[in-house]
Amino acid sequence: MSRRLKIVVLGLSLSSSWGNGHATTYRSLLKALAARGHEILFLERNVPWYAENRDLTNPDYCWLAFYEDLAGLERWRREVASADAVIVGSFTPEGVAVGRWAMEAASGPVAFYDIDTPVTLGKLFRGDVEYLAPEQVAQYDLYLSFTGGPTLTRLERDYGSPAARALYCSADAEIYQPTGAARRWDLSYLGTYSPDRQPVLDRLLLQAARAAPELNFCVAGPQYPRDIEWPANVERLEHVAPADHPDFYSASRFTLNVTRADMVAAGYAPSVRLFEAGACGCPIISDVWTGLDTLFRPEEEIVLAETAEDTLAALRAGDDVRAGLAEGARRRVLDAHTSHHRAETLETELLAAIERRAGRPASAAASQTPVSTSETLTTMKKKQQRVLVAGGAGFLGSHLCDRLLSEGAQVVCLDNLQTGSLDNLERALAHPDFEFVKADIVDPLPSRLPRRRFDRIYNLACAASPPLYQADPEHTLLTSVVGTRHLLQLAETCGARFLLASTCEIYGDPEVHPQPETYWGNVNSTGPRACYDEGKRCAETLSFDFDRAGRGEVRVARIFNTYGPRLSAADGRVVSNLVSQALAEADITVFGDGSQTRSFCYVDDLVGGLIALMEHDGPQPGPVNLGNPTELTVRELVEVILAITGSESEVVFRPLPVDDPKRRRPDISKAADVLGWKPTTPLEQGLKATIAWFDSLPAKPAEAEDSAALSA
Repeated sequence: MSRRLKIVVLGLSLSSSWGNGHATTYRSLLKALAARGHEILFLERNVPWYAENRDLTNPDYCWLAFYEDLAGLERWRREVASADAVIVGSFTPEGVAVGRWAMEAASGPVAFYDIDTPVTLGKLFRGDVEYLAPEQVAQYDLYLSFTGGPTLTRLERDYGSPAARALYCSADAEIYQPTGAARRWDLSYLGTYSPDRQPVLDRLLLQAARAAPELNFCVAGPQYPRDIEWPANVERLEHVAPADHPDFYSASRFTLNVTRADMVAAGYAPSVRLFEAGACGCPIISDVWTGLDTLFRPEEEIVLAETAEDTLAALRAGDDVRAGLAEGARRRVLDAHTSHHRAETLETELLAAIERRAGRPASAAASQTPVSTSETLTTMKKKQQRVLVAGGAGFLGSHLCDRLLSEGAQVVCLDNLQTGSLDNLERALAHPDFEFVKADIVDPLPSRLPRRRFDRIYNLACAASPPLYQADPEHTLLTSVVGTRHLLQLAETCGARFLLASTCEIYGDPEVHPQPETYWGNVNSTGPRACYDEGKRCAETLSFDFDRAGRGEVRVARIFNTYGPRLSAADGRVVSNLVSQALAEADITVFGDGSQTRSFCYVDDLVGGLIALMEHDGPQPGPVNLGNPTELTVRELVEVILAITGSESEVVFRPLPVDDPKRRRPDISKAADVLGWKPTTPLEQGLKATIAWFDSLPAKPAEAEDSAALSA
């Protein structure tokens, strides 16, 4: 050993081998690592299934500790931060979130240890991110794979892994050895039930058992369906504890290896049972897959079978043939496939990862200092992002598209043009990295989108002004709920980070002022504005549920009143109403007595906040308010606009719309602390730019509709 390492491992289970092969793998590997002088902490989620079936509680080669949930990991942050290396294992509960936490907390390299690589890649291809998201492959410093061969190239080429290395399973030679147990079976099989393995088990063992009633067979392992018809000469064992594995193999004249379908397709994916049985001197009959001949010599150290007849031919071979196979398999394992061989490989790869990481600057995510918007954008430029902006033809969305393009991103804009306009995209449409797709997110997304790979998905797709969203309340609600679900599923499929543009309207007519993110709101769930307010509340729920389930990485922005060029003159927002009326010398319509307050954020500032939130690489921040905390009454806003425009319009008062909030001002302390963001554009400067844009329009509208309200 060249250096003593402190290693933290977060895995499925070390304490219980019931129904999984992870425990025996971890046990042999960590024991061998400890023998090489390394210090190891294993963090295991306290899962009822394994807690009720523990067969190891106090290993003498590592420190085993349990945590209840993601929040419980925080207790171990200091240990993770001080570790030389951290390893996250496949099938770790909530593995996507655990991996993010480990990468954020660790100061050394973080590796992903994939005991199920072909299964993992099959999941990613199907859009299943149970324990690993596609983008995380590139984020882990090292990808340790039970599968070698072309799969390693695929991980690096297609998924961007900086270092994909084979770390095959192994056998602990001190445990797995011949025991002299009395012979009980001519052929045994040890493995948990799996639907994709069962047809091969049927063909190679059950059919052979039916054809040879004079021979004895055994199938050991949990979770087999009750409707399987076992031949009379097949003994069933529900569980064989790891301590009993050597006796199990020693009691078998032959044992069968059956490989999962994804592993067969990938090749170079040995099961741990191969090495454990071989170490026990038990001859092995195996199904056939590419790469097996690089581990054992066929017919000398292992028998390959494709049919029941092949199985029976091996079972009926002479004792000298069987003894030769047993000796050859054991010698091969002891020479190349023990846990000490794997520990040496792992040590080498971790040291190399530490050296590689030492040559890179620390990431902003590892720092406790908030990252400013300009720093965030600089980070974006390092790699051209592929971004989808739903609702990108609207007021806010079009400004976001322009900013993203200016920062070097490839942008796809998705919009149904019900409230957006291609006029807003005049600049973007001329850009070579921009694409417009007309579609409604309430409907199934265009089939070509799931085949695209996006790094970021912004959901700004919903009418945001009362006259527009109240015109079709059903569609408004479905846009927030069904549409958000469609986009979340797309983000899950392609591994994109997802940002929901929520709204300050979820606070309703607030009883807390200013409104912090911790305030649950005061919304009328049956009022005329509920389609928008409750739709956004539900969209937030969906988004955070996806994040908690590890199905996607989510950010949620609660946007307060925003203004600027491209506001629709007739959409009912207070700034567009007042500006268009002032320029037309029409009566200025004020709803209520004008004492109600708002806080107005210029669109450029707001777009900067959205990008800063999207690019935040730290822990899940929860919802973040984005807006300008400077509060003024509607009457004060009218005076400023009249002064800038020089208008002599008269002010007229109309009844306040139902459920219109009386006061509205964001508490943006979280945005300042977490994102390093705050608005910088003075109100008068932003209004001058907005008024200039309205003044440039070919025709100025007359008085706003009576239904117009003070929308965000």
